[in-house]
Amino acid sequence: MIRTAFMLLVCGLAMAFGTAVPAMAQKQGKPTPPTAAEEWPSIEGKWHVLMGHEADKNLVDRPEYKKSVVTISDKQLQWSAADGKSLFSAACTWKLVASPQWEVDLTPEGGSPEGATLPGIATLFDKDILKISWRRKNLEKGRPTKFNGGVEQAYLLLSRQPLGNPPAKPDLVGEWQLLTVLDDANDKFGRGRGTSVATFEADSFAWKPTKQGVKFGGGYTLDHSTRPTRIKFNINVPPPGSGATPTPRDGFVAGVVEFLDEDTVQLCYRESGWRESAPQESRYPQGFFSDGDMNMWIFRRPKP
Repeated sequence: MIRTAFMLLVCGLAMAFGTAVPAMAQKQGKPTPPTAAEEWPSIEGKWHVLMGHEADKNLVDRPEYKKSVVTISDKQLQWSAADGKSLFSAACTWKLVASPQWEVDLTPEGGSPEGATLPGIATLFDKDILKISWRRKNLEKGRPTKFNGGVEQAYLLLSRQPLGNPPAKPDLVGEWQLLTVLDDANDKFGRGRGTSVATFEADSFAWKPTKQGVKFGGGYTLDHSTRPTRIKFNINVPPPGSGATPTPRDGFVAGVVEFLDEDTVQLCYRESGWRESAPQESRYPQGFFSDGDMNMWIFRRPKP
């Protein structure tokens, strides 16, 4: 009887271990990426436009594009003004490449070039943030590989949630999630999802593209007497006069900043194109956009 009880115990342990191993292996492995059918509901539907960049300009700076929305189906992309007027409409097809990356082809209705199919890309950057970019000129170059709002491409940054009201007393202090970082109208995050953060203290800031270190940082002051609010950076990382695009030797970088709502901010600053002999007043950007001289960020407070 003792031998029988011992054998039953051994068999029970073996069965328990045998069922635990697959569960442990499954827990330790990478999760299975979603199929197109599983991810598509996160893309279709109504989106609110945070930025619409093309030809080195942010269209949302224009009154008719403010509070505009994009509605997506598997056959149509419709960009509409707040009053319902059509801003852009195109037939479209979508193909999941590898989550979160999609390919999208758009055929504008009455757009330019007439009847042409514009190859594009899309990424579900976060559960409530979608990026779409398509080639609008030089179509022979094929599908773009980057999110870009320069001469040849259009780039939409979309939020599932509408913007609220700007705060009565804007306060930058805290950690912010970068949604897009445009340099020469090119999104430096590429096609994947980013973990880049910017941290603002009362009089200093640091941009960390990754957790490894600070890429851009120093002190800052705000001037709320202007519209939009001016931000005066005193850069010390990289050291003044150094960097891939050398910062001014006096460390002064001029920018403008605007709260789109309580938790969402856009920032534009002059990266290059200044003359150090010129008055500092002339360095401030006139609007929120990115070109050969201006960089633009959009960031928000981290979501839970």
